[in-house]
Amino acid sequence: MWLRERLLLVPKSRQLMMSWLFTTLYLWDTIFHEARMTFFQSKKAEDADDILKRSKFVWDNLPKFLKRYYRNGQFFTLQCNPQHNGQHVSGKMIFPDINSEIRAIPEGGDVIRMHVASGILSDEMAFQAEAKSAYTAAKPTISNKGRFTGISTAEHSTFFEDMVFDLIET
Repeated sequence: MWLRERLLLVPKSRQLMMSWLFTTLYLWDTIFHEARMTFFQSKKAEDADDILKRSKFVWDNLPKFLKRYYRNGQFFTLQCNPQHNGQHVSGKMIFPDINSEIRAIPEGGDVIRMHVASGILSDEMAFQAEAKSAYTAAKPTISNKGRFTGISTAEHSTFFEDMVFDLIET
């Protein structure tokens, strides 16, 4: 469903590991396709960076044969954050060989509006006071073959709930 739907909203209950699932899917998209700009958005920058650390953990534990890219008939080693010896960099996972990266950002539309994103994961979207402005800023991403995934535990009377139940015009 994630591959087919460019706008996907997933209400969840705790302990289902949906954040892990979707950060891994976005990592796959970022490392196996060139020129990806992916955003992980949460209420605070620190929370978004915690989501990013999940992708970094998955990356660190991938077998070597998955950490490569193919160009001009040859395989090359794909590096993550090579300027920092592969260590975690707050707010970013950079794959310069394929011109792709994942950025962790706080809620709101301002950061997204400045970039053309390939994908946006909004974690705990129901608890983001600026979820509507972030989604509005992300809408051109969805219109231009990108994807937006919003996941959240249930919270009554929120923009996320309205979107899930088609109570507003998208």
